[in-house]
Formats: sequence, C-alpha cells, structure tokens
Amino acid sequence: MGELRTKKRGKSWEYSFECARVDGKRKSISKGGFRTKADALAAGTAAKAEYDNAGVVFRPSEISLADYLDFWLKTFVKTNCTDNTYDSYASAIRIHIKPALGHYKLASLTPATIQQWVDSLKNEKGLSAQSMANFRGVLSGALKYAIYPCGYLKTNPCSLTRPPKVPVDPHHKMHIEHICVGDEWEDIRNHFNGTCYYLPLMICYYTGFRIGECFGLDLARDVDFSRHTITVSRQLQQDLDKKWCYKNPKYDSFRTIKIGATLESLLKSEITVMKMNRLRYGEYYTKTYVDQNNYLHWLPADQTAPAEYTEVWPLVKENGEMLNNNSMKYCVRIIKRMGYVDFRAHCLRHTHGTILAESGASPKAIMERLGHKNIKTTMERYITNTELLQNQAVDLFEAATSTTKKIVYR
Repeated sequence: MGELRTKKRGKSWEYSFECARVDGKRKSISKGGFRTKADALAAGTAAKAEYDNAGVVFRPSEISLADYLDFWLKTFVKTNCTDNTYDSYASAIRIHIKPALGHYKLASLTPATIQQWVDSLKNEKGLSAQSMANFRGVLSGALKYAIYPCGYLKTNPCSLTRPPKVPVDPHHKMHIEHICVGDEWEDIRNHFNGTCYYLPLMICYYTGFRIGECFGLDLARDVDFSRHTITVSRQLQQDLDKKWCYKNPKYDSFRTIKIGATLESLLKSEITVMKMNRLRYGEYYTKTYVDQNNYLHWLPADQTAPAEYTEVWPLVKENGEMLNNNSMKYCVRIIKRMGYVDFRAHCLRHTHGTILAESGASPKAIMERLGHKNIKTTMERYITNTELLQNQAVDLFEAATSTTKKIVYR
C-alpha cells in the first residue's frame, strides 16, 4: 500500500493514502479540512491503521482486555442481546472484571491469571457459587467471540479454569420460588377484579408467560378463538434510553399454546370492552402504534398515523393508555401491602408450571408452554417440589410395590 501523504489545500491540510485496487484501477482514501499538518498526519495515521486492519480501530495484539470488553459489548452484546442482558453484562464487567483484569493485554491473558481472579471472587469478596459462575461466564463468552468470528485469540484461557468449590451448609435452605395458590390467589383475584390490572394477572397465571411477553401481546393478532390458542411473538422491553419497544422473546421462544375456557372468556370480554371504549371516548381515546423499528408510539384516536406505523391492540386502561411491565410492578407493591410479602410477579410463571406438574402434565408439555430451551431448566427451576408432588411420588411407589410378588430365595 502507498505511504501516508499530507498536503496543504488553501488554508487547511488533508491526508491521503493509496488503497487496494478495484477492477485494476488505483484507488485512494483522503480527507481534508484539518487546521494544521500535525492534525492531518495524526488523523491520517489512525485512518490508515484502521484500513490496514480491515476496519478494526485497534491492533488485537496490543489492545487491553478492558478496551476489548468495551468493543465486545458494543459490537456483539448490544446487537444480539436484550437491553436487560446488556445491562447485567456491562455491570459485571465494570464492577468485577475490569478492576482485576482490565489492565492486561487481551493476547497475554493466561488460565493462571484468570483462575486467580476467580478464586478471589470467593476468598476476597465471598460471592456465591452462582455469582462466580455468572461472572466467569461473561468473561468466557467475550473471549469466545475473540476466537470466532474475530480471530484475535486461538484458544480461550477461561476454558482451562474452574470455579472454586463452595462448602455446602447442611442447615442452609435452598431458595424455593413462592407458589401463589389457595386463599392467596383468591384474595389477589378478588382485589384486582374489575380493574385494568386483572387481565394481565390472569394471563400470567393461566399461561405462565413472562411479564414482557404478557404486555407484548397484540389481542388483534395473537389470540385465535377458533383454534383456542394464544401466541408469543414478541416481548415488551425498554431500550437503554428507556423507550418502549418490541423485541424477540427471551431465547427466541416464539410459541403458540392452547388456552382454556376461563382465559378465553376473559380475552373475548376485554376485546369487546375495548371496542366500546373506543366509541365512548372518541377523539380522547389513545391508540397504540408500532413503527418499522419496533418502537411504540401513541396518538389520539382522531389523529392520522404515519403510513409506516402499524396499529396494535395491547393490554390497555379504559382510555386506551397502554399498560406495560411497570404496571405489574405496581400490582406487586399492592399485593405485598395485602400481606403476601413473598409474592413476585415471576412467581405466577412458577405457579403455572407447578400446578401443571401436580396435575400430571408431561414435562415436555410444561417446557413448551413456558418456552424453555431444554427440559432441565423446566424441572430444576420452574417446578417446585410441593408436598402434593412428594405425596404423589410415595403413593406411586407404594402402589407399584404392593403388587410386586415377593421373591423367595432358597
């Protein structure tokens, strides 16, 4: 390639350098408008280095781990993960990874260096086994990206490390997700019945949907009364600028599941009420639209929406104002004030899975309703081993062994 050149044009300076030929013709890259020759030379040097590295603005052999992690967050995580995931990864990097390892060169990281850091998470910070696994997993994922597709590393030094063992306290009770049944669920239902928050609670209880999936529903498109199904095709989330938008469901768990008569009746009633409220409120009714980039917009009913907007029918208040994930947070605060301090919105999802298991549903059916990638997640995290399930296991064993013939040895 040609050498970097600088040239004065009038009162300003420009840089230029020759690049690869295209169709046999010589090509060059140039930029002007710099106040001094030194400014042009500095900018040209940076531009030529980026060009020589096929668009990468750094030399992989020289970049620090801290700068590489910033690059990974920007180019991979922000593009391919949800904003919540981005926030959690960025937090882990800022608080736990950069302070200990960020000053090392990416190319010089060794398993021993990483193992010392992992051990320090236990010995110095006293973190739980799960937290240590999470932070090590973030670093390992970033280094895998450095191998492929980037080609900055040949091996992942994290793969040769292991999390330290954490002694098991026999008196420590493992956290079991709260299950909302019986009088508690009846009290909650009765308290919110007749309000706009009733349907979201019932949807989560009767489907096991994630909160974002519930508020991502479009009642005009996602409910099929002829087939008795409801479809998860998106989730409602806020981006890093706190703007509401639709994103793919977690783990791309698009799915269509069957619904029963109770929820179907509620959904039919809601759609009817929404149509009546549109007429009653007239120009004061708020309509919800989604643009081509999946961002949401709200306009008065008498205002014409731009051609690129598509109207959706989400869960709404009486005047058409859209409910969102924060609406469920409000419900949770009220429920805790009612005395149910262990209640979380996510426990309705666990409740749905556990009730299905207690009623004899197959694990695969439960997995598909909840939208999990594998059966292990369903069985380990979303089906609580209730007393009923334990009694069922004993009863089944007793029934099986009571009919077994005794073997007599001679």
